[in-house]
Amino acid sequence: MSSPMQVSRMRAAARRVKAGGERFLGGVLPGASARRLQIKAFADDWAAANLEARRATGPLWVVLGDSASQGIGATRRDTGYVGVVHERLRHREAWRVINLSRAGAGVADVLSRQLPELIDLTRDQSAALVSCIIGAEDIARRVPGIDVSLRQLLAALPSGTVVATFARGARGGPAAALDAITREEAARHRLRVAELPPKFGPGSKGRESSPLGDVDHAAWAEAVLAAIDGPPAEVAPSTDPELPVVPATVKAVTEGSSDKKREPAGDAEPGDD
Repeated sequence: MSSPMQVSRMRAAARRVKAGGERFLGGVLPGASARRLQIKAFADDWAAANLEARRATGPLWVVLGDSASQGIGATRRDTGYVGVVHERLRHREAWRVINLSRAGAGVADVLSRQLPELIDLTRDQSAALVSCIIGAEDIARRVPGIDVSLRQLLAALPSGTVVATFARGARGGPAAALDAITREEAARHRLRVAELPPKFGPGSKGRESSPLGDVDHAAWAEAVLAAIDGPPAEVAPSTDPELPVVPATVKAVTEGSSDKKREPAGDAEPGDD
């Protein structure tokens, strides 16, 4: 009878074989078909890597987010910004990464699905680092009420989580408005802010039409590393002292993220439908 570790390794190997086939087909098909296969291949590749990371030891980084955090648009999963940051962290210590992101995800998906997975994951093993780069898809789709749900998400993240802005230096537009919310809530809940290059600022059509390439992912990696190494944001001195500063905790997501609580995904791996 196979041990749990053997089963985990067999599942990871099967995922990698499946991802290899999807990458091969994506290399011979055009346009949207190739992109869909890359999304499937990277999701399966991450699912295999996540299985292996759960069995390993060392400080744990848990990634929440959308297609950018999956590495979509990069030539390989490892040249996506998460792969680049992970490799740099591994030069310092034996860091592990578990990537819970999903292509096409928005803030609502992180609240209803990825955060419960984070809570379930960290019951047995704490995360040394959490990152959550999300919102570009919501901006592109003009999702109503995104300002409210973004505040709810940022309040639910653990203190020290790396979040990001999209429209550096922009003075208007939906991206700049959400960036202002991100900076405000980051100061209130002591999150780390990565100032990303403004590829998806005002007027952008989002990542579906213009995914990040290797150069873009490398630039994001530098911004994320700078945020990891920098101190958490602090409440500005001008903040009204009467406003309460609520310590962030991942468990806060269970309080009102929806009228009906959604159960964690159990054994399902990122990318599974």
